Amino acid sequence: MSDVCRQGRRKGRAVMVEAPLAPAPTAQSGCVLDRSELSHSQDTQPQAVWMQCWLAAYAPEGGVCIENVRLVRRRHGPAVISQSVLHSATNLQTPRHSAHLPPLVSSADMRLALKRHRAAGIIFEYLPQSNLEALRDTRQITDLRHLAMPHAAIPVTDCSIAFDQFVEQRSKRERQRTRRLLRLADEADGPLRFSLVSGGDQVKTLVEQCLALEQASWKGREGTAILDRSDDARFYRQLAQDLAAAGLLRLALLHDRQGQLVAFEFCMLWDSRLIALKTSCSEQHLDLSPGHVLALLHIRHCCADDTVSLYDVTGNGLSPAPHLLRYADRQELLWRVILFAPGWRGRLLQLMWQARLRLRSVKRFVARQCA
Repeated sequence: MSDVCRQGRRKGRAVMVEAPLAPAPTAQSGCVLDRSELSHSQDTQPQAVWMQCWLAAYAPEGGVCIENVRLVRRRHGPAVISQSVLHSATNLQTPRHSAHLPPLVSSADMRLALKRHRAAGIIFEYLPQSNLEALRDTRQITDLRHLAMPHAAIPVTDCSIAFDQFVEQRSKRERQRTRRLLRLADEADGPLRFSLVSGGDQVKTLVEQCLALEQASWKGREGTAILDRSDDARFYRQLAQDLAAAGLLRLALLHDRQGQLVAFEFCMLWDSRLIALKTSCSEQHLDLSPGHVLALLHIRHCCADDTVSLYDVTGNGLSPAPHLLRYADRQELLWRVILFAPGWRGRLLQLMWQARLRLRSVKRFVARQCA
């Protein structure tokens, strides 16, 4: 049995594609990763760095290991009928972990894990198309009921071309806006200064400044800033240090002439893809459009960097904010896949998800009728 929810067409310039992410290598010696294994070269496995920090912050007990794929135990559903599930090592703060599923997840391992932990299902999130297809092949062997649905749309910019070519591909209005914004940092007496940090003793201090800037924004007022949750703060602080040690950190910064931080992009280099994990800007400088200025300057830097071919901004929904699409060449679709356990637990979890999707469809229909 399979339910697949398809993403509808979206207006705008960017084209939705089901493109696989460039796969990152995984640790072959088991699931336990040690920071002492991290090197200072570009060959360091970004997935190893990411997973070590993620588990330390969100699953210090280590979670469940199926071959080399890490899962964590969670409760899912309304409190009265909530079910225990095994969940991929991702959450709203970390939407970019891609599990290497094909050689690592076997039918026997999945069934054994479900039975051992009395889990109603296994939930994999933020899977690229290649992982989705591999998991479907595995599911055909296990014959488990499953549900697959689009989960997130990621705006992506092609940086394999010259920046001048990138600018020429924009509309006339955007070209004019781009040149005007770049002058704010390029001219000698401009009000903004761009810098890029990948390592060094200043990383810890700069990261704290970035976290404070985000806390002072609307995210802080809504309680969604990194500093509002201790585990989020622990994750990003450690991730910055480990990425810097591995040569994978890219911290793009924008300061005013007085040296005050006005915008940042906290990024990691994953293969040839630069991923902007967190961004924020000063609300006191909105008249200078610091977020857009920094994005343009960073894209220009990426176009001149042979190690970067793609620049993307992570997201957790299927409708990225308009400002994230301004410079995107396309959107890449990531998937959620749920494998339901045999028996009543799996059946109950399946019914809960089907009800949730039907309710979501009704809400969309009502919203269209009221528009």
